Amino acid sequence: MAKSAKSGMRLGLGELFGAGGRAVSRYTGTLLAVFVAQSLVAAACIIPISIVLAQTFAHLPMFDEAVDGDLVALIWCLRHGRAAWFAVGGIVFGTVVVWQLVSWFLVGGLYGVLAQRPESRGETARCFGASGAATYLAYARLALCSLPGWVLVLFVFGTGMGMVGSRLETALTLPDLLGPLALALVPTFLLIHVLWTVADYARVELTLRHETHDPSVIVTYLRSFAYVLRRPITLIHSGFGWMLFLMVTAAYAYLAQGHPMYGAEGAVTLFAVRQGVSLLRMAIHVDLQDWT
Repeated sequence: MAKSAKSGMRLGLGELFGAGGRAVSRYTGTLLAVFVAQSLVAAACIIPISIVLAQTFAHLPMFDEAVDGDLVALIWCLRHGRAAWFAVGGIVFGTVVVWQLVSWFLVGGLYGVLAQRPESRGETARCFGASGAATYLAYARLALCSLPGWVLVLFVFGTGMGMVGSRLETALTLPDLLGPLALALVPTFLLIHVLWTVADYARVELTLRHETHDPSVIVTYLRSFAYVLRRPITLIHSGFGWMLFLMVTAAYAYLAQGHPMYGAEGAVTLFAVRQGVSLLRMAIHVDLQDWT
């Protein structure tokens, strides 16, 4: 990570990605530790959701057809198990809240390691813990500063969905459903991309500025927002990372499509492959955070 995010942006894209790759290879242990924490939180969400869905839909063959992509079967299952989906939504919301609280510490620790570059494992662990604890409240205030942007995201999302609502209601196939949905969501995703990039830069600045005991969160967020808008290379850099993220996800979905694996051995294999894909996607995201 740069001694400042702004100095890092004087580099070319190739140098930026190269610096990120070196950081990932140097701190693989830290990456794995964060990944394990993420996996535990994900498991705390997946297990209760699977129990709820199994109790509601395990005896319905139509649910298998819905999972395989039958739109009519999917709509029927959504209507039949409305209470179950409310339960699933509550579980997901609770998990997201817990993960947000945990991630402020994990991200602060990770950024601190990338900024200070400790040498030994002991120094890395101490740096991770100290940075995560020191920046936790600053990151919480940063989340509050980001709320107006997320309100705008919800407004753009609602406007887009309202424009294609009639086409969604008459969709009979998945392409008919996904086409208008994609057109409605593109502005929302672009706005989210900008907000995420701004938040990343603000976290970097807060981590570095905390060492000088000057964590002015609102000023840092506004300065990061202006900086990202003035330098589109920041959006291009993070956009490449999301493209790689989506390519890995799409490749996994393509390879898994039409290749069912039954029994305990198949389930273990699928779980191992899925975790490998998740780890690769996390490495891509961490790669983007090291800017010198």
